[in-house]
Amino acid sequence: MPPATAPRPARETNCAATAARLEETLVEVFSELADLFGNPRSHGQIYGILFASPEPLTMDAIAARLGISKGSASQGLRALESLGAIEREPNGRTATYSARLELKVLISGFVRQRLIPRLSTSQNLLAEIEPLLPKLPPEHRGDYRLRLERVAKWHRRALQFLPIAQKFLKAD
Repeated sequence: MPPATAPRPARETNCAATAARLEETLVEVFSELADLFGNPRSHGQIYGILFASPEPLTMDAIAARLGISKGSASQGLRALESLGAIEREPNGRTATYSARLELKVLISGFVRQRLIPRLSTSQNLLAEIEPLLPKLPPEHRGDYRLRLERVAKWHRRALQFLPIAQKFLKAD
């Protein structure tokens, strides 16, 4: 008969349960934030697990703890690394990953990867709309012009704010 293992002390069990609850909550928080900003929830989950972990994790450990495929973990890790949200540390054949904890880094990555390209795209789209105004029904042309001017103004303000935001994000 195998020897019985001693039960874990209540304090150790409570600590492990509390750590697991903290990890689950952070995974959910970052999953919600990723979704809010138009990113896959799995990217938020990966960042959340790394944010919660006091030690770097391997891709296999991340996939196992989140119950996601290695392919999904790999894709998410690459995306987060390109945003500058995580750091990759080569370790032989395996790499370990850890979260960058500075809010400035996360916002800067978002601005660089998501906001700037979308502002550029929207600027091109607005330029395409302007020549269409004379072709619209005369009774609504003024309404359409007003709306186009309004969104163009919002766009200009965003472009004016962007250099200030980037300068702020680079300041230490």
